[in-house]
Amino acid sequence: MIKNIGVIGLLFWASLTFGQIRVSESVQHLGDIFENRGRVTAKFDLHNPYREDTIRIVDIETSCGCTAVLSQDTIILPTSSITLDVSYDPKDRLGLFVKSIEITTETGHEIQDKLFLKIMGNVVSESFVAQKQKNELLEYSVAPIYFYPVTAFDTSYLDYNFIIDFVNDLTYEVDFYQFATVGLAVELKDAQMVEKFEHLIKFSKQKVMNEFVRRGFNESSVFFDEPIFTTASDLPPWASASIRLYSVNFDATGVDTSVIKVSSKDEVLATKMLLEYQRFALPEIDEILEEINFETIEGKLFLNGELDLKGTILMPWKKSKKIRLKTAAKLKKAIQKRIKETTGATKKEVRISFDSLGVHPQDKFQFLLWDRADEKEEEKIKYIVKPDKIVPPQLPTYKQFYEGKREIDTASLEFKHFWENCLLNYKKGQSIKLLLESSLSTKRHDIEMENLELAWIGARALKALLENKFRKETGGGEIEIDIKGAVRGPNFELADDNVEKFDYSQYDYFTIIPLVHMQPSNSSTTLKPYMVNFDYFFRGIDTGAHGFQVFATELAKVVRQEGYVELRMESSISKIPIEHSTSNLYIAYTRLNESEKRLRAAMARKLIDPNRIIFTDELVVEQGPEYDGSIPVLKYREFHYVRIIPEKSLNSK
Repeated sequence: MIKNIGVIGLLFWASLTFGQIRVSESVQHLGDIFENRGRVTAKFDLHNPYREDTIRIVDIETSCGCTAVLSQDTIILPTSSITLDVSYDPKDRLGLFVKSIEITTETGHEIQDKLFLKIMGNVVSESFVAQKQKNELLEYSVAPIYFYPVTAFDTSYLDYNFIIDFVNDLTYEVDFYQFATVGLAVELKDAQMVEKFEHLIKFSKQKVMNEFVRRGFNESSVFFDEPIFTTASDLPPWASASIRLYSVNFDATGVDTSVIKVSSKDEVLATKMLLEYQRFALPEIDEILEEINFETIEGKLFLNGELDLKGTILMPWKKSKKIRLKTAAKLKKAIQKRIKETTGATKKEVRISFDSLGVHPQDKFQFLLWDRADEKEEEKIKYIVKPDKIVPPQLPTYKQFYEGKREIDTASLEFKHFWENCLLNYKKGQSIKLLLESSLSTKRHDIEMENLELAWIGARALKALLENKFRKETGGGEIEIDIKGAVRGPNFELADDNVEKFDYSQYDYFTIIPLVHMQPSNSSTTLKPYMVNFDYFFRGIDTGAHGFQVFATELAKVVRQEGYVELRMESSISKIPIEHSTSNLYIAYTRLNESEKRLRAAMARKLIDPNRIIFTDELVVEQGPEYDGSIPVLKYREFHYVRIIPEKSLNSK
């Protein structure tokens, strides 16, 4: 019993493997065919692989619209072949189609098998536009672009036209390879500046991405490599860094212009093609000539007196470029010879070019020829290249903590960068105006003199030092310096443990802000106070909140227009005891202090220099009814808030 099952299984496997007719292609793609040009035919070569057995075709069934005709009898002798012609009538059948042919065969003693064939294609109307095969990117390299930001907050370079050109060049990589990869190489004067530049790098990436989106590309088609940070000593004196944007895959380092060569992609009305011939084997030149519509060429030449013919030759990928060029040259010579024989026209009257010599996606040989005058006129997009919107960036600021001495560290890299930019702008004819803020903490600095008076004395001393230095280095040049004195920090007594852990030195500093290259606006910016109430536990403002984002956007406008902004901070707390060892006033102040830090960090993310935000006053209050447990905690919420008040909003009232 087991042996019989084995024999039956073996016979069944043999019938499937060897009993069927062999065909080189069981599916044939007919491509685009015209509705009103009659039937199209696909030829299938049916081969009998047996040396002794004969295959007989018992039945052929086709889908609607198909007709199958054998070239000879239904008998296929051993090791021989016959041809099956399958025709399809496209009349009134616009659109894609797939038709099947089922062949029933008989081999040996009534062993029947099935063979399935398919034809497929696309029926189009007479006005169909035939576009040539996908273009080739013949030569491609993208020139990188370089920026030299003055500060880590300088975005002025992103308004230049060459970043638009860079993105335009990169779109070819997306078109041909589905995505593009962009790299950033950043050279810094000081390795400690890496963290400061992270926001600018993020902003630059977003700018590039926005340019792609504007052109209709999906964000998933653009990738960014991790930026490479290095230090450099040969940067321009006014620059804090060098940023290089480049194509990771097609970078053309050392050149100023990208190289982009693409094969032609013109469109021609299919009804006006002079040659449209395709084969699996390379045809002879005479065979191709027989397919050219010379009658139409003669008529066009008679009417116009001259012709400009253009062609495309596509070959299998295995064929070298040399073979394509050689075939194109032979065909061009043969066409010109035939035209001269029939019309007498020379190369001067009939110009022929095969500009696109590419690879056929189905490994076939395809020849196309048309009159340039018949190319479909494409819609032209008219645009005006706007001149570069050159907005000079704001100059770098300088901040220094006193650390026991009230003099400028002119040898520091930060001060040299700030000062060099002031001098360079002065030499370019720019008036230099500075705002100098001198701040001291509320911790007692002198027994006899108040801290605010000391802050003003320090400001005047620093002003004199800067004025003398500027005159000396510019040969008598004038510089305008406004000064401000301030005292910051807790203005109430701290518990002993809080005194030890509170950092008063954070308020002992001076900041120099250049008021150069402001960006005045025709419309005035009204900056309203920002206030947030909170519940029992709170550390600082939420910079991700929508209300704060609106406030921060307006704040950024003011800084760009005026060079700086002055703010007051208020922190209020109720009389509900929160910590037994810490006063509510101290908790309120830590909330104020943390909110200031978060505000500065949020503005840095918007590429606004935090040094251009000046806090002029701080108010900490404990208010509301005494807490005895009889009033619900939620009733105290109105006394828990942080408020940020622009000085101008107070002055305007």
